[in-house]
Parts: sequence; structure tokens; C-alpha cells
Amino acid sequence: MNSIESLMTTPVISIYSEATAQEAAQLMKEKGIGSLLIKGYEGYVGIIVERDLVYNVVGEGLNPSTTPLSSIMTESILSIEKNASSLDAGILMLEYKINHLAITENEEIVGILSVKDLVQKKETA
Repeated sequence: MNSIESLMTTPVISIYSEATAQEAAQLMKEKGIGSLLIKGYEGYVGIIVERDLVYNVVGEGLNPSTTPLSSIMTESILSIEKNASSLDAGILMLEYKINHLAITENEEIVGILSVKDLVQKKETA
């Protein structure tokens, strides 16, 4: 089984926690991605995914142009080492009911893996 290193998206795209939901959505659209890591003063402090924008902003009737990411992001970033197998990553995603994993090397985030990445690889295999 191949490691997830060949499936992950790099470079990691991030945005600061003070940015707005609208800025995050625009960056995701521009880059064609479904998640962004959130930066704070001391490194990454959370993650925002498309679902967060839909459920926590649109679903709650918040104004995307004034809603800071710090108020809607998920603070915990689940990760797995880049030499892990795609099976291990898939099991972790199922267990925690998430669609995006941070990929690490020596405890530094080096990429993002989505369920879509796993499915697309499987379809081409």
C-alpha cells in the first residue's frame, strides 16, 4: 500500500485567524481547495473547511464579510505522518468523521489530505 505522501496537497495553504469567512471562501475558490489551515501568532491554530462556512456562517445567518475565522474554525487539527498508508488515513478520517487531515513530517505540517484525494487515487489505480 502506498504512503499518503503521493496523494497529499502541497504546499499548505493558510490564512490568518483574523481574516473573514468571505476571505477564506474566496481563497478556497481561487486555489480550488476545500480547506485552509488557520494561522495565529504562534503557528497553526485551527482549520476551516467548506462545511464550516456553510453550517457556521450561512446556516447561522452570519455576515461572511464580518465573521472572523477565529469564531468558526475547528481548533483541533487532526494529523498523520506522511509515511502512513492511505488505508490508515482513511480509517482515521472515518473514526473522527472528518474529510481533511493534516500531513506531518517530524511534527511539522507539510500537506493536507482530503477524502477526495483518497477517492481520486483509488479511481485511477
